[in-house]
Amino acid sequence: MTILYLNAGDHELEYPRKLAGIRRHATTQGWRVEAYRRRDVPTRDVPALLRRHRPAGCIVEDTDPSQRLPPRMFGDLPVVYLDSSVPEERRGLPLVLCDHGAVAERAFLELSSGDPPAFAAVPSPSLVAWNHSRMETFAALCAGAGRPCPIFPGRRDEDVAQRSARLAAWLSSLPPHTAIFAMNDYTAKGVAEAAASLGLRFPRDFTLVGVDAVPEAATESTAPGISSVELDFELSGYLAAKLLEKIIVHKSATANCAQAPNCKSKLEFDNCGQLSQLQIASNTFGPLLVLRKESTRGRGRREPHILEAVEIIRREACSGLTASALAARFRVSRGHFERRFREAMGHSVLDEILHVRMESVMTLLASRGMPLSVITPFCGFGTDQELRRLFRKHFGCSMREWRARHLR
Repeated sequence: MTILYLNAGDHELEYPRKLAGIRRHATTQGWRVEAYRRRDVPTRDVPALLRRHRPAGCIVEDTDPSQRLPPRMFGDLPVVYLDSSVPEERRGLPLVLCDHGAVAERAFLELSSGDPPAFAAVPSPSLVAWNHSRMETFAALCAGAGRPCPIFPGRRDEDVAQRSARLAAWLSSLPPHTAIFAMNDYTAKGVAEAAASLGLRFPRDFTLVGVDAVPEAATESTAPGISSVELDFELSGYLAAKLLEKIIVHKSATANCAQAPNCKSKLEFDNCGQLSQLQIASNTFGPLLVLRKESTRGRGRREPHILEAVEIIRREACSGLTASALAARFRVSRGHFERRFREAMGHSVLDEILHVRMESVMTLLASRGMPLSVITPFCGFGTDQELRRLFRKHFGCSMREWRARHLR
């Protein structure tokens, strides 16, 4: 059985992860997955593609409004729409959507850890529909925390120079040490460059979080790096394939029930032929984690010793560094040092050390050639049991399960 996946994304990060999620479920069903990038397959060629492969179902991603694939193009072929940017156009159809509210919540959690005096939000230049969902949730969270959240006024048909000039003027009006949520990494890059034109730097003067963790957005001009909310793209592909399976099973069972009016199938059908609404309800995926970089390390206060400590942790966390040893380098008591660190960073020294170690663990787990037995000492953990316990606490699964899920 063949399944067709039509991907519309241009980011090299998203496509392989979504495809990996689709194949992860397809393997359990014995499906063969044929994947195509929409940039290589114009809309007019899609019917020929369907005739060539004769798929049992399709997973379609058509976020570009100029390349929409209408449902009538697929006839009665089971179709799941993945990550549609305008879900109202697909109302009543099987969808897998990004939970933009959850994305905003994760960004707020990251930005609020340093107790900033104010927040701000910047929409993407394209002003696509999900901007509103993310900004609305973020603004509501800020209001709940009793903090202002001005939003940069977006404009359509504006060139890069005009937007950059307006953005710089707007940034200059914000209070010092504002925590800024940019709706995606491309937008965050623009914020960082506009701020730099004013002589502002993160994390000294402001903190910043983007979304997508797209490598090409993080150029050298934004070094030392912008923190970003990484979406669980693999989960989105997995959910799409699983939903497609339910629809295919429904179609087959409906055909069987048509031949046997007294069918008593144990599948979740209403009135022996109608797929339960639970089965075709929109599935959602959200953030996977925050790739924390310099733009959220500290709340922007002038704390050179704390920022220096953060850099030491990033270099030496996996070499057995302890909070006591770090405090000794600055010739202060451990208690005093930990209080100052928590005030500036919003979390403890141990939390920062564990965060860096876990980043290293995930990097090594993504390597096929690194045995699990080697990861424990390499990442600064005392015993395998300690690492297993902390890993499950952080991620809700074992390291073997995480590796199996994320290896490509």
